[in-house]
Amino acid sequence: MTLNSSWRRGGRCGRALSLVALITLAVLGVAACGSPLDEARTLERAGDLEGAVTLYKVILADDPKDLEALTGLAVDLLQLKRYDEALPVQEAIVAVDTKDALTRVELAFNYLNHQDQPDKAVRYLTEAVALEPSPKNLTFLAQAQIQAGDPEAAEQNLRKSLTDDPEYAHAYVVLLSLFDFQGRPEDAADLREQARSNGVDLTGTNGG
Repeated sequence: MTLNSSWRRGGRCGRALSLVALITLAVLGVAACGSPLDEARTLERAGDLEGAVTLYKVILADDPKDLEALTGLAVDLLQLKRYDEALPVQEAIVAVDTKDALTRVELAFNYLNHQDQPDKAVRYLTEAVALEPSPKNLTFLAQAQIQAGDPEAAEQNLRKSLTDDPEYAHAYVVLLSLFDFQGRPEDAADLREQARSNGVDLTGTNGG
């Protein structure tokens, strides 16, 4: 989504901001007829993520579906390690943008690493794979499936990842860890040989 045209044209202020938004902008020293989005990015470059978060929330108070503001807010909240607060923002992004694979991956890892909800991680990584079926996304999906208690599906996706890219080391590492956990030393040995034959050095990794 692009900015409202009144923000991009100089000389007049056609966008009707709420009273709360106008007060917030005044407190922050941002001109109501300027671009709060540009100011938020300026604050980010200066390292003031908290100030940028406040501005993004001002923008979203008037337009809850502004993708640029939603994305900026989600990124800043993740950098600030405010994962619970970032979660509904990430959910809003994927609801608005049905083609955004990256945010689906980030949302999935929020569920996986910070919310202890691997089933939801599987859901969003499945959507990400449908949009971008890369070996990396397949491996991410497999990691979530392992935590969700579905090792068979995880193995299938890891093998597909290695079929698509026989040199993708992370897929070997995850699959070897799965084999070791399941007590499958022969399969693990075969996989290590497969890695060596494809020029993949697993020395120093969990698979080495």
